[in-house]
Amino acid sequence: MPVRAERPSTTRPLPGGDAPDANRIEVALVNNMPDVALKATERQFVALLGATAGNLDVRLSFYALPEVPRTDWGRRYVENAYASIDALWSSRLDGLIVTGTEPQAPNLQDEPYWDSLTRLVDWAEQNTHSTVWSCLAAHAAVLYLDGIERRPLGDKRFGVFECARVADHPLTAGAPARVPMPHSRWNELPADDLTRRGCRVLTRSDEAGVDMFVK
Repeated sequence: MPVRAERPSTTRPLPGGDAPDANRIEVALVNNMPDVALKATERQFVALLGATAGNLDVRLSFYALPEVPRTDWGRRYVENAYASIDALWSSRLDGLIVTGTEPQAPNLQDEPYWDSLTRLVDWAEQNTHSTVWSCLAAHAAVLYLDGIERRPLGDKRFGVFECARVADHPLTAGAPARVPMPHSRWNELPADDLTRRGCRVLTRSDEAGVDMFVK
């Protein structure tokens, strides 16, 4: 069944009075990617969700943190194509996906969107079943929730790296033992810090470090 990518005219919270539909899930994408990657990121997640939806009716709505720096075009596009983040606070969803963005400050807590992002973390804990934090958003989430600080790298870690599956989990069920994964970042999350705070590393690379982890 195809994914329904819903724009603000049809984006709505899951109404409290609606009877549950076991074949429908409501997912939000908070797309904070830079302007040049906004549309490509939408297409990628629509394609990924569509490839795994099976018989589910997946309804995907779009949001963005308003403090993420953008060009005039980017601001107009987000205003016209995405729902306001304020509409998210009164909704409940089955799933949430939050992307990263280009860092503006050495300390994540100095980023212009830090307050909105931490509010999103708190909201997600109470109002979704599961959340995917991608790239910089993952670094921010574990800093806020668990006090895990990212560690600067000497050089940018950029390329496609072979990552090994190091733990069994439903997210990796059926996946090959080794998968190529792209990375582009200046920082990393140490595996020991993650495991000490209850995170479980699922995939990692000897060269790139931690790839995917859950809690």
